[in-house]
Amino acid sequence: MAILSDINVRYNGHSNRKFYVDILAIAFGISSWISINGLWVELPLLVEQLPESWTLASYLSIIVQFANLGPLTIGLLRWICHEKIPIAWIVVGLLLMGSASSSLLVSFWDRTSFFGGEDHSTALFVLVFFLSLVDCTSSVLFLPFMGVFKEIYLNSYLVGEGLSGFIPSLAALAQGVGGNPYCDNVTYIDGNGTFISNETVKVVPAPRFSVDIFFGFLTCMMVISLFAFLLLNFWPGCTEEHAENRLMVATHDELENQRSQSPNPSTKSIENDHLNTSKRPIFLLLLIQAFVCFISNGAFPSIQTYSCLPYGNLVYHLSVTLNAMVNPAMAFFSFFVPCTKLKSILALTGVGTLLSFFLLATALTSPGMLGGQSIGGTFTVLSWIIYGGLFSYVKISIAGICRQRSNSALFWCGAVTQIGSAFGALLMFILVNVASGIFTAYYVTCE
Repeated sequence: MAILSDINVRYNGHSNRKFYVDILAIAFGISSWISINGLWVELPLLVEQLPESWTLASYLSIIVQFANLGPLTIGLLRWICHEKIPIAWIVVGLLLMGSASSSLLVSFWDRTSFFGGEDHSTALFVLVFFLSLVDCTSSVLFLPFMGVFKEIYLNSYLVGEGLSGFIPSLAALAQGVGGNPYCDNVTYIDGNGTFISNETVKVVPAPRFSVDIFFGFLTCMMVISLFAFLLLNFWPGCTEEHAENRLMVATHDELENQRSQSPNPSTKSIENDHLNTSKRPIFLLLLIQAFVCFISNGAFPSIQTYSCLPYGNLVYHLSVTLNAMVNPAMAFFSFFVPCTKLKSILALTGVGTLLSFFLLATALTSPGMLGGQSIGGTFTVLSWIIYGGLFSYVKISIAGICRQRSNSALFWCGAVTQIGSAFGALLMFILVNVASGIFTAYYVTCE
C-alpha cells in the first residue's frame, strides 16, 4: 500500500501532465527491445522447425552482437555531419525498418538456403540482423529523444521499455509449445480411399497459435510504436509538453549552446572529485558488469537449449519466457529498492554465479539430465529465473551507481556491457558450432 501511495503522490504531484502523453511514451518505449525479446521467447518453437535446431540460439546471439555496429554507425554519421541530423528522423527510419522487417518475418522466417553443405535459415538471420540494429540503436537514440520532453514523462518511457520484454513473454505463455515430439504411426490414403503406406513419423504437437501469428503480433506492436512516436514528435498536443516547447529537430550543437547559457561550474568538479576518490570501487563494479554481461547477455543464451531441452519442451519454454519476464520485474523492483552497496552487489553476483555453474553443468551433461526429468527440470527452471533476476538487478544497480558518479563512469559501464556480451556470444558460438563434443543435442528419430 505504501508503494501504491507513493506512485499516486508522484503522479498527482504533476497536475499539469497529460495522460495521453504518458500512454504514447509507453507505446514508444515498447519498440525498444520487443523484436529481439519476442524472437527469444519464440525459440522453443523455432528450434523444432529450423535446420539449425539446438544451435540456433548461438547463431542469433552472435547476430545480435554484430548489430551493435548500428550505434557505432549512427554515431559516426552524426559526427561526420557535425550532429546536424535530427534524432527524430533517424528514429523514424529505425522504426520503419523495424516494422518492415517484422512484417517480412511473418512470411519468411522459415525460408532456408543451402550452402556450406547444409541448410541455413538465411531469411531469418538477415531479418534478425535488421531487427537487432533497431533494438541496439534504440539504446543510444530513444532516451535522448525523450530527454526533450518534461522530466515527468521519462518514467513512462522506461515502463514501456520494460514492457518490451514482458508483453512478448505473456504472448509466448499464452501460445504454449504443445508438448514434446513423439513418434506415431501414420497411414497414407489417396483421394479414392486406397491404402498407400503406413509409416512411423515424428510428430510435434502444435501450439495454441502459430509462429506466423506470433510474429504478426510483434509487427502490430512495432507499428503502434511507430505511430506513437510520430504523434509524440509532430502532434501539437504532445509538442506542448516538450521541455523546450518545440519539435525534436534541434541539433546537438543547439542543445549544447542552450546548456552553456546556464552553467553550473560546481557540478563537474564535484562529479570528478567523487569519482577520483572512488576509483577502485568503480573499477571493480565495471569488472563485475563485464562478467555478468559476459554470462547473461552473451554466453548463456547461446546454450539454453542444451541446458533445458533434455528435460522437455515445457521446461525450455518456461525457462525462456519466465527469464524474460523477470528482467522488467527487477527493473521495476530496483526503482523502489535500489542497491548501492558494493558488498551487496558482490553477494548477489556470487549467488547468481553459483546458479550459473549449475546451469552450465546441465548444458554440459546434455542430453543427460541432472536429478531426473521432474526434480531436475523444476530446479533448472527455477535456476534460470533466479539467476536471471539476480544478474538483472546487479546490472541495473551498477548502471545506477555509475550514473550518479559521472558521465565518464556511465560511458564505461555501457562499454563494458557491450564488450562482455560480445565476448560471451563469440566464445559460445565457437564452442557450440566449431568445437566438437562439448555440447551435445539429442533428436527424436522414428524408424
